Amino acid sequence: MAAEDFLLVELPAELAESSVSQLLDRVFSPNEEEQREIASRFDLRANPDLPEIYAVFLAVCEEWRDWRCALRVTSAGGDVDLDAPVSGLLTVGPSTSSGPMDSLSLRLEQLYSALDYAVRHGFRESRAELLAWLRSLTALYFLDKHEVSLEASGTLPGIAPGLSAALESLQSQGVIAPADAADDGDEDAPACEPPRYVITPEGRRFIGGLLEETESYIDQFDHLNGAIVDLEGELVQFGTGRGLDLRVEAFLAEGLDPVRTVFLLRLYDGTLDSRLRDWTEVIESEDFYDAVLEPVVNRDSVGPAMMELVIESGYAWLEERQEQARREEQQRDILRRAGGEPPC
Repeated sequence: MAAEDFLLVELPAELAESSVSQLLDRVFSPNEEEQREIASRFDLRANPDLPEIYAVFLAVCEEWRDWRCALRVTSAGGDVDLDAPVSGLLTVGPSTSSGPMDSLSLRLEQLYSALDYAVRHGFRESRAELLAWLRSLTALYFLDKHEVSLEASGTLPGIAPGLSAALESLQSQGVIAPADAADDGDEDAPACEPPRYVITPEGRRFIGGLLEETESYIDQFDHLNGAIVDLEGELVQFGTGRGLDLRVEAFLAEGLDPVRTVFLLRLYDGTLDSRLRDWTEVIESEDFYDAVLEPVVNRDSVGPAMMELVIESGYAWLEERQEQARREEQQRDILRRAGGEPPC
């Protein structure tokens, strides 16, 4: 938000006895009645945009309570602990008709962590288990798509523990195996060259299964990327190329693991290709995976009731397109049998 887009509201003096987190829960409450109470204090003559600005902060605090983000809170004095008492942060503000009024100025910044979200919501048992899965698929991706060369002797210079564990896991599952360069089809390779990891036939079947799974997600949900939703008229449009990206909300509504689906889609669209030069380093970074998976937590949302309508409308839209494709194919088949050509 721009610096001039701030929320200024007069609050009861007793809130000074609360903590910062309690203050946020009170001002940006999930309770609609309490929200209306706060909104009634807005000076709309001074700033008619306050309801819209308030809605932005409500959305921020909703994500915070849902573990979709952490909040970094700062004031003029620097970072503020969420458990800090409000009374210790007050400064003397401008005088009013009833005398000087204490003032509290806070800035909120969202820090997204899909890894924390996945564990908090039970999609994975622990960060360690999730990171192990992410790293194993990352290593397999670069071995497959970019045919990177990795020594299977465990003596790869600078090999880090996360990558090492990922390769061991893939090998234990039979997805990769050590192979001499000559065995891998390079007859001119020196006999003394250490073995390299290659993808096994079982690994090829595993990759094929992942591709099939990912393409099924694209077929079922890709039309939800760029959906136009009229919340008041309950109308939904698809295939416009603009609008909301409601794919992750749909994954959740359909009981899918959003971390798995998003990561497979990111592998499919080549997001990781930009890290080809340093992938053996970034594979160790938790921040790297939080950034790749940010769509899991930093996502558009329309609420459960509207999301149900969006999904139902989406399925009807897909069926209509499939039926149209069948009709067109039938028409082409009839023309081919008649020896004619389909119309331009």
